[in-house]
Amino acid sequence: MTALMALACGLIAASSYLAQPLIVFIAPKVGLPLWGASLVITLSQAGYCVGLVILAPLGDLVENRRLVLLTLTGLCVALTVMAGATNAVLLLVAAFSLGVGTTAVQMLIPLAAHMTDDASRGRVVGKITGGLLAGIMLARPIASIAENVLGWRGLYILDAVILVALTLLLSRQLPVRQPEARHSYKALIGSLLSLARAHRSLRQLSTAQACLFASFSLFWGTAPIILMHRFGFNSMAVALFALVGAAGALSAPLAGYAADHGFGRIGRIAGISLVVCGFAMVGALDSVTGWVIGALMIDAGVQVSHVISQRAILALDQSASSRLNSLYIAIFFLGGALGSALISPLLLIDWRCIAAAGALTASLAAVFSPDREL
Repeated sequence: MTALMALACGLIAASSYLAQPLIVFIAPKVGLPLWGASLVITLSQAGYCVGLVILAPLGDLVENRRLVLLTLTGLCVALTVMAGATNAVLLLVAAFSLGVGTTAVQMLIPLAAHMTDDASRGRVVGKITGGLLAGIMLARPIASIAENVLGWRGLYILDAVILVALTLLLSRQLPVRQPEARHSYKALIGSLLSLARAHRSLRQLSTAQACLFASFSLFWGTAPIILMHRFGFNSMAVALFALVGAAGALSAPLAGYAADHGFGRIGRIAGISLVVCGFAMVGALDSVTGWVIGALMIDAGVQVSHVISQRAILALDQSASSRLNSLYIAIFFLGGALGSALISPLLLIDWRCIAAAGALTASLAAVFSPDREL
């Protein structure tokens, strides 16, 4: 079941990242000006954030299997509409809906945590999160390659077919879990703020991980620009470079194992240190080798810290795990948005500012991180 959930999370997450290398092909076909092409990605991310707030917390209220399947059904519809969109409005609505649908990932992870005991929860979360990261990192190069064969519409049709098959498989394999809570939906959503106030470790871990994800976004938002303009990479070479990031998924199960055996705090420190050192390598070497080593270290470090932090958050309160996880991921993504926003002004100064800012932002994670084992 863990392997199936890891595969499911990877496939679901990949759906929202297919557009990133394809927007230059998609925009002209639907009458979207190139200056507005990034709206496809922005609205998808906005949909994901909305889904985290209004859908994912329902895992603490309604039967989980049904919730996942209904959300995936909506995702399949959104992918189909994306493939057939003939105008910008329809495409952008589909992109937003696609983002909402991908929050199924954040329903599966708490469900998996409920299915395991404390002794193995970290390893299970680590394996599933590893599948999630692999899907994200592989989506971009696969989309670039597949577009040449299928076209972007064909790629979205294929993705919709794969997700339909996944939904049918999960309908047969996922266990039924009915939460004991009997809140109203309004009370459920209203409790998010009180949960954030009640759990200091949630605030600490979320803020620390937001800092790391800001660094992660700085790196991966800048890497294609630097590799193409400084080192002469073409789009295919950049796509292959992105495969380096997928190797970071290998660190996830190890991080979960460490957390299960009482080494969570050490693991978080190691993860933060890897990210800081990764940016130091990028800035010091100023070479393709430096960027490759940096990618490996940054991805592994962010992944290690994320798995350990998410395991700790899912264990804070079993009756509120979906809401706690939603809060954590929402703050996590706010950090990523901040990192992305810093790219353009920093590049206007000097590309090495990216390395310095990435290392500094990652260092802040150590300040906010809890100073005890969780």
